[in-house]
Amino acid sequence: MPRIPAAARSSLPPTPAQIGLRLRALRRERRMTLAQCAQEAGLDKGFLSRVERGEKSASVGSLHVLAGVLNVPLSVLLGEFDPRHEVVIVRADERPEHALDSGDGGHRYAAISPGSRPGGPAVMLVQVGSHGERAVAHHAGEETIFVLEGQVQVRFGEHTVLLARDDSVRFPGYLDHSLKAVGEAPARALVVIDGG
Repeated sequence: MPRIPAAARSSLPPTPAQIGLRLRALRRERRMTLAQCAQEAGLDKGFLSRVERGEKSASVGSLHVLAGVLNVPLSVLLGEFDPRHEVVIVRADERPEHALDSGDGGHRYAAISPGSRPGGPAVMLVQVGSHGERAVAHHAGEETIFVLEGQVQVRFGEHTVLLARDDSVRFPGYLDHSLKAVGEAPARALVVIDGG
């Protein structure tokens, strides 16, 4: 872990809520359940849950053990790191696009959150194609579609939903679904798949 200039560090100690949020994020990043983490750290599961919610403060000793279980320095849990190492920037001209269908009228996807942490949401910018209904999808987690421009039809079997600019729909990913652009104007949507 790089040394942090004093100016980049906060002079205030972290609150229990901040420590809890960091702890939960690191545990989830490592795909550990609350029970697994508590068992490996020799802590009560209920106590660890309250620490993650910021309702309880853990001792420095307990935090040291948790840092070992999560394979991070204690300083990370205490917020003594440079936040610049946690921020990922993707410039518009650096975002690769992928075509779902090689023909005209198919969707084009660009990942807005490339290399996101395991278990985190997948966020994509989709240029919605005019014959996208040919690609029926289903997946784990939940999906949210937010229309940025144009009109998008979302089909769930025989049920269809028409979305205009600034409309959104959220649904469980296990439902068979497909999208297509409707009308002459180009259609773009932000698609977020969470928990997939």
